[in-house]
Amino acid sequence: MPTVSGKTRQRAAPKDLDRGVRILYGISVSRRRTVREIQTAAALLRRGGGRAPSDPIPDAANLARTATRLRVYERPLPLGIRGLLASTPHYQPALVVNARLPAVDRNVSAAHELGHWMLHGGLTPADASRSERQRQEWEAERFALELLLPDELLRRVLAERRCSGKAAALRLGVRGSYLLRRIRELSLADQPFLRRGSPVRGFSDTT
Repeated sequence: MPTVSGKTRQRAAPKDLDRGVRILYGISVSRRRTVREIQTAAALLRRGGGRAPSDPIPDAANLARTATRLRVYERPLPLGIRGLLASTPHYQPALVVNARLPAVDRNVSAAHELGHWMLHGGLTPADASRSERQRQEWEAERFALELLLPDELLRRVLAERRCSGKAAALRLGVRGSYLLRRIRELSLADQPFLRRGSPVRGFSDTT
């Protein structure tokens, strides 16, 4: 695991968070996580950080500081690396987000890495197959969606008639295309601000 140095402010994590993850998944990181388990893990992290299911999380890195024992850093990383889990010189687990990314991409990247932490303990076996690595990446991405855009939060935000698509994405800390993906997945395209004109208004693949 890579190492990272630097100072950061860290609040104590709830004592039951890591224990709860162990109860959910045991010690094995090789077993496929079900969607239900991923949803439960995301809800557990939200509760650990004092966030209700209807609360937006525009800063997942800050959630990591308050709800886990991870040290959190923003550092310029090489092109193509959005974030990673590492360890400090004192062997403390750390979440590193690429400081070169826009704020919304840093938010999604932090949520993705939190998925690896919650679901896999930050571990990928050295001899893991390509399919195993792909599975872990899918699970972490699924976790990020469930953490940042849970059903209850999304329905509440989309029901606000004054909210445009871009404003909703900004409020939720994600790109419009990321929000659109979730809207389609949950079949929510009939919400008030999405009804006129094209099937989904106010979004593009670059927002």
